[in-house]
Amino acid sequence: MSSVLEDPAEFAALIQRFFVERLMQQKNVSPRTIEAYRDMFRLLLSYAEQHLHKPPARLSLKDFDTKLVLGFLDHLEAVRHNCIRSRNARLAAVHSFCRYMALKCPPALYLAQQILAIPVKRYEKPMLSFMSRDEVRGLLAAPDPHTWFGQRDRVLLQMLYNTGARVSEIVGIRIADLNFDGAPCVRLHGKGRKQRTVPLWTETVAMIRRWLQQWCSSADAPLIPNRHGRPMTRANVAERIALAVASATKQFPQLRDRRITPHSLRHYLPFLTMSCTALTGWPWLA
Repeated sequence: MSSVLEDPAEFAALIQRFFVERLMQQKNVSPRTIEAYRDMFRLLLSYAEQHLHKPPARLSLKDFDTKLVLGFLDHLEAVRHNCIRSRNARLAAVHSFCRYMALKCPPALYLAQQILAIPVKRYEKPMLSFMSRDEVRGLLAAPDPHTWFGQRDRVLLQMLYNTGARVSEIVGIRIADLNFDGAPCVRLHGKGRKQRTVPLWTETVAMIRRWLQQWCSSADAPLIPNRHGRPMTRANVAERIALAVASATKQFPQLRDRRITPHSLRHYLPFLTMSCTALTGWPWLA
């Protein structure tokens, strides 16, 4: 076997060049993509250490084979309870590294081909349910308006429902991204450095104005902070939505059987099939 495949330094250098040369310099991917690939390698190296009994500094290219990758994917589903979509996202990151490895390290071409042959897993896409207007109102009004956290959570839910944004976009909103001059709107920073502007309803603007009186007026401050003043995390957002749903079930018991997540809220938006020119007024929310 080639000494390149057995040298831990070659594997470590290849990973470093993948991040610095491929992702940062050549492709100029977004910081969120870098974080996603970083997390994949962190989980993979931790799994390899547990099952190969080698610290990451001693791993070589010959250890990075289909057996390791397939075991890692099974570990994600069985032990970490990742959904198939998350499993496939980790596999996509592995495939990206293998394509780079095949170009930069010809002795590892066969290993790369074997890993690239691992297919993504198909899965059933559940049919999304819907919420009635009263149920939506009940959920939006569930947080206690007399507490700091309740006011923040109301803004969080209102923004999720108004904008249809991903959680990463919502928690990334800075006060400077708000524009109340003329037609109120918010600038969202999406995946892959993509930005988009979304109009805000009159009700949403009024709620944000009241919230900013309680929170902060600094342009660089997050609109929806955690208790320490930093942007909320995905886990924190999911936890607060779960608390709001639990509170809303007192008035709407049927919500107890619904799976309401930050992502599913995006699909409850009424304007997904409407023209942007129809976004004024929103009398149905009055």
